[in-house]
Amino acid sequence: MSNDSAITVWNATDAVAIPPGESAPEKIVPLAGATLSKRDLKSIEAGFKSESYEMVSTFVWIKAAAALKSQVATLGMEFVGEMLKRPDLDEDSDPSTSIADHEVIMLAEDLGMVTETQGLKLKHALELVSHYAQLDQQAAELDPMQKEDAVALLKTCVTAILGQPRLNGAMQFADFRKRLGTGTLKTDDPSIELVRSSPYFFVRTTLSVLLSMVKTAKGAELEHALGNTMVIVPCVWPRLRGPERWQVGQAYAEVSADGNRFASAGLKKALLDVHGFDYVPESLRSNTFTEAAARVLSAHFAGNNFYNEAAPMAVLAKLGTAIPMPAFAKCMEATLAVWLGNHWGHSFSAEQDAKVLLDLLRPVQWEYYLNECLPGDGTILAKLACDDKPVQRWCALIEKHIEPGFRAKDKAVQDLVDATRGQANPGMVKAVQRRAQLLGERARSCT
Repeated sequence: MSNDSAITVWNATDAVAIPPGESAPEKIVPLAGATLSKRDLKSIEAGFKSESYEMVSTFVWIKAAAALKSQVATLGMEFVGEMLKRPDLDEDSDPSTSIADHEVIMLAEDLGMVTETQGLKLKHALELVSHYAQLDQQAAELDPMQKEDAVALLKTCVTAILGQPRLNGAMQFADFRKRLGTGTLKTDDPSIELVRSSPYFFVRTTLSVLLSMVKTAKGAELEHALGNTMVIVPCVWPRLRGPERWQVGQAYAEVSADGNRFASAGLKKALLDVHGFDYVPESLRSNTFTEAAARVLSAHFAGNNFYNEAAPMAVLAKLGTAIPMPAFAKCMEATLAVWLGNHWGHSFSAEQDAKVLLDLLRPVQWEYYLNECLPGDGTILAKLACDDKPVQRWCALIEKHIEPGFRAKDKAVQDLVDATRGQANPGMVKAVQRRAQLLGERARSCT
C-alpha cells in the first residue's frame, strides 16, 4: 500500500456551528436542511409553535436516528453485526429496525462519526425521549417536557447528525475497509505503525473489520484480509484488551467449525505468533449469552424500560454465571446497565435478577471486568460520568464486591475505584463523575 492511500485517523467535526446561547427554534431548524425535507422542517417548526415539545422531540429524534443508521449501514450490515457482537444480523437485515438507537450511537462514536461529547448528548437525548414516551397521561400533564429541553435536543441532533448531508467518518472508514480487502500490507508499511499508535477505538474497529472479512469473504478479498490479519494482529496484540483477544479466538473457532481451512490456517498462524490459543473458546455457546445481553440493552434504552427490562434480564440471569469469556464484557455491560439505571432511577422488576448475577460473580471475574472491560465500556462510563443515581448505586456495588486491597492495572481505573470508597456524599459523586469522564476520554485516545 502506498503512502498516498495510508490509513488516516479522522476526527468528527460539526458541520454546523450553533451559538451556545441560541434558543430560537426558527433559527436552528433550517440548519437541518442538509438531511431533512422542507416538509419535515415545517413540521418541526409547527411543533415548537404549538408547544408540543414531547411530540416534536420524538419526531426529531426518529429522523436523526434513521439518518445515522442509514450511514452506518453503508459499511455492511454483517460488519455492523460483528461490531455489535450481534450474530443475528446479516446483509439482509433492515438497519432501521434491527439496529437499536443506543447501538447506533455507540457505533458512531467508535467510527469517529460523532465526537465523544456529541455521543454523550445523543445518549441523553435518547433517554429524554424514552422517558417522556413511557409516561402515562396524568404524569405527562403534571410534568411536561420544557421548551429548553426540546431545544437542547434539537441542537444536539442538528449539530451531530442532521446538519450533515453525509457523515464523513462513515465514508472514510468505508474506504479504509475496502483497502483492507483489496491489498495486503507489509510489516514495514507506514500504515501499520499508524494503526499501532491509533486510538484504541480505531484498533478495535480495524480488528472487527478484518475478522468479519475473514469469516465472510471469498477469493482474493479473503486472501488480502488474511494477509492483513496475520500482519496486524501481532502488531496490536500487546495493546488488545481481553474482550478483543477473545474476539480473535472466537473467530478462529467459528471458521474452524465451518470447515474453512484456508481462513482457519491464517488465523491459526496469527494466534501462534502471539501465543494466543488461551483465547480460543471451547464452544460457540457465547452466541447465546451475547444475544441475551443485546436484548437486555435494547430494552434498557427503549421506551418503558423499567417494565420491559425484567423479561430479558431474567433470561440472561438464568443462563448462569459461567459466562463464556468472549461474551463476558457484553453480559456485564447489560447487567450493570440494568443495575445502575439512569437519571430517573432503576427497574425494580429487573433489579433482583441483576443482583443475583452480580452477587454470584467470583472476585477474579470482577477484577477482569475492571481491568479489561470497564476501560472500553462506553455505556457504563457514560452513566457514571453524568447521572447521580447510577453513581450512588455504583459506589455501593464496588464497596460490596471489590476488596480494599484491589489494585487495578490501569491507574485511571484505580482512581475511579478509589473515588468510591468512604461515606457517600455529593463530593464523592462528583469525584466519581470526573474520573469516569476522564476514563471515557482516555478510551478514545492513544493508550
